[in-house]
Amino acid sequence: MIKREHLKMAIDAIYAIDRESGYGLRELFDAARISVPTAEDTHAQGSGGWGFHYYFEGQRVDIPKTAFVAEGIATLEQSLVLKWGELRKKHFMAADWVSGNVHQLAGNIRRAGAESVVDHELRRLTAWPVGLDEPLRMPDPQSFGPHFSGHLSGGQPARFMPLPLSRAALLQVAGQRFEFFDVRFLLRSWSDGTLPWIFACISQQQILGLVKLQLHRHAVNSRLEVNYIARRMPPHHDTEAPPKGVGTFLLAGVWMLWNAFYPHVRHIFLDGEVGARQFYLDCGFREQRRCRYLLQTPGGYLLTAIADMADDSRSPVGRVRPRLEALIGASIKRLRSVAGGRGRESALRFITRCLMSRYQPYPATTALVLLLKYRTRVPEAAALIDLATRTGKVRIAGETPDSQTTVLVVNDPRFALHLQKVFHLESPKRFEAFNRALANPSIAGRWHALTIEPAEREQLLWVHTAGYVDRLEKTSGRQLVTLDMDTQTTEHSWEVACLAVGGVFGLMDGICGGRALRGIAAVRPPGHHAEPDRAMGFCLLNNVALAARYLQKVHGVGRIMIVDLDAHHGNGTQAVFYDDDSVLFVSTHRFPAYPGTGNVGEVGGGRGRGFTVNIPMDRGAGDRDFATVTQRIIEPLAHGFRPEFILVSLGFDLYQHDRLGGMRVTPEGYGMLTARLIQMADRECRGRIAFVLEGGYSVKGIEACGLKFIQQLCKIETGDSDRSGSWSQRSPFVPSTISKVIDVHKVFWPQLV
Repeated sequence: MIKREHLKMAIDAIYAIDRESGYGLRELFDAARISVPTAEDTHAQGSGGWGFHYYFEGQRVDIPKTAFVAEGIATLEQSLVLKWGELRKKHFMAADWVSGNVHQLAGNIRRAGAESVVDHELRRLTAWPVGLDEPLRMPDPQSFGPHFSGHLSGGQPARFMPLPLSRAALLQVAGQRFEFFDVRFLLRSWSDGTLPWIFACISQQQILGLVKLQLHRHAVNSRLEVNYIARRMPPHHDTEAPPKGVGTFLLAGVWMLWNAFYPHVRHIFLDGEVGARQFYLDCGFREQRRCRYLLQTPGGYLLTAIADMADDSRSPVGRVRPRLEALIGASIKRLRSVAGGRGRESALRFITRCLMSRYQPYPATTALVLLLKYRTRVPEAAALIDLATRTGKVRIAGETPDSQTTVLVVNDPRFALHLQKVFHLESPKRFEAFNRALANPSIAGRWHALTIEPAEREQLLWVHTAGYVDRLEKTSGRQLVTLDMDTQTTEHSWEVACLAVGGVFGLMDGICGGRALRGIAAVRPPGHHAEPDRAMGFCLLNNVALAARYLQKVHGVGRIMIVDLDAHHGNGTQAVFYDDDSVLFVSTHRFPAYPGTGNVGEVGGGRGRGFTVNIPMDRGAGDRDFATVTQRIIEPLAHGFRPEFILVSLGFDLYQHDRLGGMRVTPEGYGMLTARLIQMADRECRGRIAFVLEGGYSVKGIEACGLKFIQQLCKIETGDSDRSGSWSQRSPFVPSTISKVIDVHKVFWPQLV
């Protein structure tokens, strides 16, 4: 435990370097505003906890137990300097601050404390590192060197790389809690020449974890030791949840480093704490003696993390490829046994990730060859082979997909991480319902899943403002953030939203690249309500608007038609293209209803006048109403505009029992509408059409309507052709809404009669 003499020694050490700060801390200490725990606190601490602690101005300050034991007073000294810097900042801001963003205020105070620690530690040096004021730079992903890319357990992209020693990096370490690692430790490592052996897990310019290695050279038995490993922990009582999977990611990076650059090393070992024993055993370490662990063959989630990191755009070096192929063989052997349990689960995860390789073909081909060889002895072989061939990354010799009948699907399981464990209408259950429709035997083998990457920040700026993207990015890692009355984010929402946009981009690449003519991006969160500068109606990023811009900028598509088929008006998409004559936006929606926009008179502005067509529908509109709208308005507009590509914002909230929609479309009606839109694409743009999932809040409706939709997308006969034929007959009766739309827009589109 921390005693008074420990605090006094730390304050004296601070005084020797910075008299002003040391004097101020002495005053607080003498006034008992810096104090040690009481006897009751000490008793409670003995039952567990993260480490030792003391009190500063009545606030509990935690000290990592292991760091205090290893480094002694130095750890306490830096903590006191941090709290002193924060206190000075509070007093400076208190005079002027009345109200404002409390979260931003807390961040400014924390940064002031971190700056105090960095300045204090640099004063102790006789010489400073070169390039200290340079920004935190990431190495070029294509460059040769000991750096690797991968993902954390929540799908968040991250880099394993040597720690760049800069003021920006030191400020992050000073302002966060990394057990073992502090500013003095890093500067000492620079002084003694061991800094090149410190590696970091960095994501979105944030240091999330650190590991220090040591190479023990021997003529016949060289070993690589993990001296220290730690992930970033939030400050005491902070609501921000630390990212998951950082420790596993760091160990995967160490494994890659070992096999790529030190193939002569026999094994990895470390001396770990008793509390971390199960984590190391789950990762495949073998306990040599008490608290000494050896790694020769990884396991558990570490296997999947290695497969993810080995799927690099650079060619494999060293022993990475043969070692990974050996791990694939061992995992297939495990699947051939009848034993179940966690070992089988980890083998399935690992093989599945290998089959989904994005850059390197050898993991997928190695796994597929072995699955074909042992397909009768591996119960999961058929499903895994189907997964491999549906991703399009590998194909079985003699089987060539037909772009005329193939359907591309984006349905990454990471979409379920948005709003996970939160009660919300836009819940992961919607995604699960659509996946059940995809699993229906009637469409087996008729669709191919795409592997996807998150969109880049610069691509989001094609539609959204930089300020809004910054605000949205800052929600990453926070347990719950409310953006508006209906729209919330959880810790992985930012990453999932970027992944959804990247998935839509991947679908555009697949169709424009000739792999298929049509497809569906079953993404979460939805997007058509998201405006350039704000989130709305469960939507964070406008997926379909970004898809249109991607088609224009990357594939050179000139004219794009967007059909918004949802119970609620696509206000965000309309806002993006309101003045644009290269995109024809057509929306069918209930009116009046949320979000209150979408009246007939909203026709576009400037060059885009006439290129926004709103078709407000009465509450209770059903199959025949939407069939008439498609026949009398949407199809003539497409014929007049002659799009090169059709995008459909598809909401399943038109379903007759949807809790928010208020409409009466049946599953068969969805099948009919899908068939007509596909036929329209065949006539007008060589069949190129992509659907992007939007609303729909009845799990039963999503599954039922989703099945009819995907069956039509795959052009499978469902027995509904007779009924859809009666819907397609031109009725002499034209509803007043349709007449009004035609009257308003026939001046722009003579095809409307």
